[in-house]
Amino acid sequence: MTYPRYAANTLGPTRGAQFHSAPTQGHPMRPAPQFYSAPTQAQGYPMRPAPQLSRPVPPVQPPLPPVQPPAPPAQPPAKRKRGRGPLAVVLILVIVLATAAAGVLGAEFYARSVAVDKVESAAACFIEGSEDSVDVTFETSPPVLMQYFDDKYSGFTIATDGPIRGVDGVTADIAVDDLDLNGGANDRGTIGAINATIDWTSEGMRQSANTAMKEAIDEYLEGSFLSFLSDWISTDEVVTNVKTDPSTGIVTLEGMFDSSIAVKPETTADGGIKLEIQPDGFTLGGDLDLPQEDLQSKLDEMTGELTDNKYNLRVDSLAVTNNGVVAEFSAKNIDIPASDGGSSCLDM
Repeated sequence: MTYPRYAANTLGPTRGAQFHSAPTQGHPMRPAPQFYSAPTQAQGYPMRPAPQLSRPVPPVQPPLPPVQPPAPPAQPPAKRKRGRGPLAVVLILVIVLATAAAGVLGAEFYARSVAVDKVESAAACFIEGSEDSVDVTFETSPPVLMQYFDDKYSGFTIATDGPIRGVDGVTADIAVDDLDLNGGANDRGTIGAINATIDWTSEGMRQSANTAMKEAIDEYLEGSFLSFLSDWISTDEVVTNVKTDPSTGIVTLEGMFDSSIAVKPETTADGGIKLEIQPDGFTLGGDLDLPQEDLQSKLDEMTGELTDNKYNLRVDSLAVTNNGVVAEFSAKNIDIPASDGGSSCLDM
């Protein structure tokens, strides 16, 4: 059997294969078919080029983008640990200090209020007046809170506006230093120093002189046939005007029936003040024959109430002004008398 060859086959025809069959019983053998090979270039026949078999090239697809894995589910924000950093510590310190300062200020305000009330009460007791007429101011330093617990007050001022022990028209500005209320068996305490300015106005002198002269006149007329005049004479009409002369230091009291009394403020032996009637300066109208000594006694009682010298206050200066009389008082190292068992103005 001959197989066809293609362009690449240059060999000659292949001899047919010989087949043998098994012996038969008298049957002749059919000759085997002859196969011829396809003409080749070697035999002079042109070779047709073998068909090029090619598969269609599929279009190149662009690469697909990489598949992104699915985003993980959103996690809740992690809770920050509460740490006490420097800023937190500073804030805590500021809050603590502010709270402490507020507490100290509150305690200072309370101590100052209590101390002012006690001093006002004591001052009103001394002047025998109302607490409404007394104004007390403590120094800003040291804090009153410490002084309150120690019962020692470094300094404060007292201002009065009203009658002092029944004397009208008198105002006082008093500075007190080093008040110590830690007394013993023989004293209530000590006062380092007191400096006071007393201002007695002309109108206040007129009102006070009215009272003193009215009492003197009533006592003079008592039991006489002129006693009915006591009810007829008004207290406000006894002294109607007051004149002051700073150059001479004389105060002239003018009153009813053209009465005129010239007095001069002077210091007393115990450091107080008095209104001394001047010689030939006592003239009473209306045929009143009131002894000068009686009127002087009434004036001394009035000024004695004003300058009670229990705490050794003494007059440093005394001056007559256009508006009245001004006196400066002072004292140092004062012992506060111990209580006699009753109430005291310094029971603070």
